[in-house]
Amino acid sequence: MKDALKIIDDQTVESASGWRMEILSSESLLYSEEGKSILFETEEHRDASGADVEWTIYEPLAWSWNKQKDQIIPQKKSSEILNRIELAFWMLDLKIKEII
Repeated sequence: MKDALKIIDDQTVESASGWRMEILSSESLLYSEEGKSILFETEEHRDASGADVEWTIYEPLAWSWNKQKDQIIPQKKSSEILNRIELAFWMLDLKIKEII
């Protein structure tokens, strides 16, 4: 079954399965699901032509829910989260330059 996505506003996407991605500012975004969340640092900048905005998303040094060291996010789940963030950016018509 395909996950139905809904654009809440120009910075937030929510899925029918319960995950949510919200751009908090040009410097951060929040991914959440099932009462847990993870904060990503971001950077917003112009592309080489100066016409379009591109985003750099920085992976957290420690993948853990709610900044709790005992709630480590496994590699498979972190890949799923990044895919969902990319999908949310696509839904919002925002361009990701890189995820590093």
